[in-house]
Amino acid sequence: MASTERKSFCRICGSGCGIIVELEGQQVLKVRADREHPVSRGYTCPKGRSLPGDHHREDRIDVPLIRENGKLRPTTWDHVLDDLAARLSGIVEQAGPRGVGTFIGGGGFLDASGFLSLLSFLRTVGTPSAYSDMTIDSVAKTVAAEMVTGISGLEPRADLNRTKLVIFMGTNPVISHTRTINMHAPTAAMRDMRAHGAELWTIDPRNSETAQRSNGHIAPRPGTDYAILGYLIRELLQEGADFDYIQRHAQGAERLKAAVERFTLERTAAVCGIEQQQLADLLSAVRRAGRLSVETGTGITMQRAGNVTQWLSLALMIVTGSLDREGGAWVNPGLINRKDLKDFPAAPEEGWNRPGPESRPELRGTAGDYPCAAIPDEIAARHLQAMLVFGGNLETCLPETGRTYEALKQLDVLAVLDVRHTRTTDIATHVLPTKDQLERSDISFVTDSSFPLMVTQYTPAMVEPLGQRKAYWWVVGQLGKRMGMDFFPGLDIETATDDTVIEYILANSDVDFAEIQSERLMFGEPVIGWVQRFVDEKIGGWRLAPQPLADQLRDLEARENAEEAGSLILIPRRQKYHENSKLLEVRDKPFVFMNSQDARKAGIEEGALVEVRSANGNVRRSMKIDDTLRAGCINVPHGWSDEMNVNRLTSTTRDVDPITGMLLYSGLEVSVEAV
Repeated sequence: MASTERKSFCRICGSGCGIIVELEGQQVLKVRADREHPVSRGYTCPKGRSLPGDHHREDRIDVPLIRENGKLRPTTWDHVLDDLAARLSGIVEQAGPRGVGTFIGGGGFLDASGFLSLLSFLRTVGTPSAYSDMTIDSVAKTVAAEMVTGISGLEPRADLNRTKLVIFMGTNPVISHTRTINMHAPTAAMRDMRAHGAELWTIDPRNSETAQRSNGHIAPRPGTDYAILGYLIRELLQEGADFDYIQRHAQGAERLKAAVERFTLERTAAVCGIEQQQLADLLSAVRRAGRLSVETGTGITMQRAGNVTQWLSLALMIVTGSLDREGGAWVNPGLINRKDLKDFPAAPEEGWNRPGPESRPELRGTAGDYPCAAIPDEIAARHLQAMLVFGGNLETCLPETGRTYEALKQLDVLAVLDVRHTRTTDIATHVLPTKDQLERSDISFVTDSSFPLMVTQYTPAMVEPLGQRKAYWWVVGQLGKRMGMDFFPGLDIETATDDTVIEYILANSDVDFAEIQSERLMFGEPVIGWVQRFVDEKIGGWRLAPQPLADQLRDLEARENAEEAGSLILIPRRQKYHENSKLLEVRDKPFVFMNSQDARKAGIEEGALVEVRSANGNVRRSMKIDDTLRAGCINVPHGWSDEMNVNRLTSTTRDVDPITGMLLYSGLEVSVEAV
């Protein structure tokens, strides 16, 4: 049989790179980059190219499974849905809607019908028990944006073709593409920016792949990045800020000035453990550029000072007149959602928040979610009796793995919608096999506001679903039918197809389904200035120093003055062939990465099995020397299971952020010794 080629776009991460899928019948032979794709321009990463093996992997789920007499066994769709619907209805009747919770991970966010299904389920059932990976890695972005701008989910990204300075903080786009700017062909994009005169600076305790391609690199002590931003803002507010812009479009300048007053050159260098000249050089680069963009990643948002650092990154862009302006950073409103055309209320200075769940009221909910740290306590209190998991491996991503994993086993119902077996499906009561990305037509529904262009894209299915796999919308729609609930009003789920569901999603947008289906990509003109107009009209200018964040910055001073305890500090790391808990290829290994100086001090040789201990738990892995790491810190990549799971080091009760309810994933003090 002759092979054929079809064009699609990748949905392993949110970048949506164009791909060409080579097929022989229903066999996926190869995936390569689409050189004609106008966004990714002939780039795809090793993760995208591994899709054929991922699609045909041996541990895929092809049939529904149900747990009976303590064992998972294959069953029919009718049986698994009838049983699940009856059990969920019983819990809602006895415990109320809150007894049924949901979790959504990347597998749901990157599937248009998956995200639609989650929203529809939450709205129709009326449960407040919503959880997502937002409170595992990035909720600081949401909170800081709400407090500074009044807008939730604000994701500034560099005006790549015009900006003169980009500062990468706690992110490594050469490997991860970053969560927000979705930098396609990152090495080429960085090269293009430098070619038109932009400077690139990286602030990271590791001399990462991105740092090695930058004009300057600063490696501060983990968790002290905010002090560098404080220093820059302090100096600019004395000389070099866009004072006319601040006066016309911002509020709280004097409060911001007071908040950062302690970050002198000498103090900042001492707090961060870096040379004063490095700070002076970075300040000179900021002054040369005028306008700039600050890009932050999980190295920032997963640490103790995540909220503060995210706030100060926005403040730096504001005082330089860079936020939502040409040559600085812009905010994509999304071609589907078009936030710039909508009228919505502004968040108050303390941000949108709600009390935490009953068992953990101190864990304030944000962005519509309860913090994941509350899950084991909610289960223990029987407030949470069932969970539906939309594309996530809870065992590898939730905190305090041992306690949380045991708590999940106590649920009356743990229903998992996924494409492969995981440690979470191992303990599930119901396993519902969903279509993988090559088996469904799809649209960049959630992620189009993260693209560096105003664009959205569509793909048809490449192959027929394996086994009895079904789309998210079909599973949830059929479940609702059995529960007496209509999750998709106006949509006939008996006759619907993936395409009619996409048309249903686009019904209230300006994107025409027939046009996007035909053209595959739709572009719009970049919209710059809409956030500024919103801020001016709704809250009277950017809030430069929201009080809750200024208070957190003040409280950090005590840690700055404390003497170092001599412990090693854990920081996160992305791996080239590994996307969160999706192990796409086995070439990545779960090492503990250490600087050779620290290894010698601990008497550990490369290759030795080591145990990493925190106050909360331990993990065991082989040690690998990596002198790109600053001495005093280690990497333990996330996304691995069992005793290699780095989340065994975290706690659901210690070091929980009072604003977001997110716990500490990075910046943990640890010890390392040979086993």
